[in-house]
Amino acid sequence: MKEKYSNYLRFAITTVCTVTVCMVIFFLLFRSSELGAFLTKLSDVLLPVIIGAIIAYLINPIVNFLDRLFTKLFLRLKLSAKRAQNLALWISVFLSMAIFLFFVYFLISLILPELYQNIKNFVSNFEGYVTTITTWFSKSELINDLAKENPELYANLVSTLNKMLDSVGNWISTSLLTTLSGILSGLTFRIIGFFNLLLDVVVGLIVSVYILSSKRRYTAKAKRFAYVLFKPQTANTVLKMASRCNRIFSGFISGKLLDSLIIGMICFVGLSIFRMPYALLVSVIVGVTNIIPFFGPFIGAIPSAVLILLADPTNLKPVIVFIIFIICLQQFDGNILGPKILGDSTGISALMVVVSITIGGGFFGFIGMFLGVPTFAVINYLFRCFIHYRLKKKGLPAEHENYIDLTSIDEEAGQLHYCTPPASSLSGKPEPYTKAFHVTSPEETSFSRTVQEDELEAQARSGVQVNKAARGKKGKDKAKEQNRTDSDSFTK
Repeated sequence: MKEKYSNYLRFAITTVCTVTVCMVIFFLLFRSSELGAFLTKLSDVLLPVIIGAIIAYLINPIVNFLDRLFTKLFLRLKLSAKRAQNLALWISVFLSMAIFLFFVYFLISLILPELYQNIKNFVSNFEGYVTTITTWFSKSELINDLAKENPELYANLVSTLNKMLDSVGNWISTSLLTTLSGILSGLTFRIIGFFNLLLDVVVGLIVSVYILSSKRRYTAKAKRFAYVLFKPQTANTVLKMASRCNRIFSGFISGKLLDSLIIGMICFVGLSIFRMPYALLVSVIVGVTNIIPFFGPFIGAIPSAVLILLADPTNLKPVIVFIIFIICLQQFDGNILGPKILGDSTGISALMVVVSITIGGGFFGFIGMFLGVPTFAVINYLFRCFIHYRLKKKGLPAEHENYIDLTSIDEEAGQLHYCTPPASSLSGKPEPYTKAFHVTSPEETSFSRTVQEDELEAQARSGVQVNKAARGKKGKDKAKEQNRTDSDSFTK
């Protein structure tokens, strides 16, 4: 009877999922505009919840750290375990929220006055920039030689430069002022929009507090639902995979944010030592763009170099020094600081990092470039688990090293046939060879075991072998003690 109802439940879930997928495909193909409008409206309605979830996910590592710290403290004060956990969680949530709000206020108080002052200086000194560029243009030896050899080309260059400078000047004096007046005329609607956004952020902060304070209960409900849907063994596998995906995603995000903060601080110290203009603003730009892997420092270096050049257009030395400094900083981050903080949290190659950044940036812009790498890492982990499971179920070796230079597989004889490339053989000719492998029976395979083995392989690849190190240290201590005992016995 129980098996009968279980089959009905599986059939119902399969039917609902199939109908949902068919409806989504139908709307994507024939009602894409209506679907886009519905998703836009839904995102606007759920914006406070989305903001709260993002804030909660970002400060969750701080909450976990403080939670462990306060729990140990309260347990030493002889409080009950349940009371210590609840009290530590609430204190950790409010302290983490206070740290987050103070950090946001600190950044805003630093950036906004600096940005306002830089824009004001640029507008007031624009005529000086034009005069400087014109003077340099007229005194340049290359330009003078060009004027003597080709007067027509020189006249065209001069007229083009004058038109460009006049256009920029007219834009600043007319279009910019018109835009500002338009902003002032629609100030009422913009104030309403600003207060709506501010209200969404405030509600999001409240939602994040509730999410963080109730995360254990929500996690328990999700686990219970997993055991309702699946068999215990399958549910165990789902929970292990979800935990691993969460570690990949959150580890990358928290580590990259910390790495970008450190890079921004180092950039500010370096630019202050070199007495660069706009040191604080440039450091913020470099730190924010550094959260994009691989391309981030170079994306931030372009507008920063333009800002430094605008401070003195005739002096290229600060720009060259800044570019060299950014290259050195990027090498330090990519080879020393980044691997120390992030380790091998993603588990994907450099080529896949570039591909994920390109795809994410093409579809979702800056956010896509940032989240593309951890999202691709999660997909890569799930796909790798599936590949390992299918290969082991077929009785084939799962490690990719076994498929380098592979030509064929003899399943009956249990042999892998290889052929060495001519370039890597001593004779300069292809050298075939075989290697035996253990054929795994289908009864020995299970997806949960494959997930566990893959996780152990990832830990071993990243150097997380604490138990082996402890056993090795214990063995060394035991050997030293045995040698000391033998020496004492020999002395006696």
